[in-house]
Amino acid sequence: MGKRYRTGDQALVRQINLSIILNCLRETSPLSRAQLAEITGLNKTTVSSLVRELIARQFVREIGFGSSEGGRPAVLLELNPGAGCIIGMEIGVDFILAILTDFKAHVLWRHREDTDQAEGQEAILAKGFDVVRQALAVGESTHSPVLGIGVGVPGLVDVSTGTLLFAPNLKWRDVPLREVFSREFDVPVFVDNDANVAALGERYFGAAQGSKDFVYLSIGVGLGGGIVLDGQLYRGIGGYAGEIGHMTIMSDGERCNCGNRGCWETLVSQTAVVNRVRKALEAENASRVSQLVKGQLERISIPIIVEAAEEGDEAARQALEETGVYLGIGIANLINAFNPELIIFGGVMSLASDYLLPAIEKTLEERSLAWPRRMARVMASSYGPDACVMGGVALVLHDILSRPALIT
Repeated sequence: MGKRYRTGDQALVRQINLSIILNCLRETSPLSRAQLAEITGLNKTTVSSLVRELIARQFVREIGFGSSEGGRPAVLLELNPGAGCIIGMEIGVDFILAILTDFKAHVLWRHREDTDQAEGQEAILAKGFDVVRQALAVGESTHSPVLGIGVGVPGLVDVSTGTLLFAPNLKWRDVPLREVFSREFDVPVFVDNDANVAALGERYFGAAQGSKDFVYLSIGVGLGGGIVLDGQLYRGIGGYAGEIGHMTIMSDGERCNCGNRGCWETLVSQTAVVNRVRKALEAENASRVSQLVKGQLERISIPIIVEAAEEGDEAARQALEETGVYLGIGIANLINAFNPELIIFGGVMSLASDYLLPAIEKTLEERSLAWPRRMARVMASSYGPDACVMGGVALVLHDILSRPALIT
């Protein structure tokens, strides 16, 4: 028997129409019922019925009247920020970051917890549970339900089960994250690769709003990519697309945590930048960085390097410029391969965008094909180090907006 197709019964059509109304209000608000009918092509009676259901479910609220040109002023609608709270979380290599937002993605609470791989997987997850408990306590104080938790992690994720298959920089394998968080907390949990999550956040709330073809680069201890083509996150046949940090740039380069040599992330990660600065200091080059860390080289970080660069420190500026060149080489490959409208880079390295972008742009002029290069813009993330947690919020919101009739 051949493939069977699902037909559009009345319930499915209503579900789709509810989703369309919610997404219209998310992207543009306030809007009247008449404006929603004009935008969606649905008749006014259908729109009124859909809006009535969304108001009853508290996803939408009325906020007053619009201007009138003679007739009765129209009642305006928007997403109801009090519909519920959402937790966005990133489990990084050396930190856990979480935010709590309202239904309109306004941040109500933010917390960062430093971690150390030496603590072990169970201890780090326990810290994650504690952070979620803190967020839930804040959510309770708003008297709004917590609608879900969206988690981004640096590695290969089986999205269907929420299992972290392999995170080379965390050294974790086969961790059923959705299962363990769901067992601990009675709310929906969504887990995905951190760069995919951040890309969704940029598409929903940030620099990629309105863009259908872009690549997001998450640059910290490692480098991951979220690829959006024709408005959809590109996952590949097994769901593991976007591991662009592991494309080989130097055949005889440094050993990567994935086991390969010369991966792109070994040349552009925060570790690579710190190592460049440390080599300059070990060569007895005078540097403001040494003063800022009081001679304790293990304290060198990207914020300190950026601070030194802003004060004119040559070692810091040279390290960032060299990193920008290697970023440009990899980005040139992405532009030639995907012809995107945007390349967005986030994570901690976005703090250094003022020093990275000139070197990136110069390298693109030299190494990418002129036609796709002219069509592409390279920019830092709207949210910087918070892009992933905003994407965690987008994961939950995307699920609700896709199937509002099924959310109780």
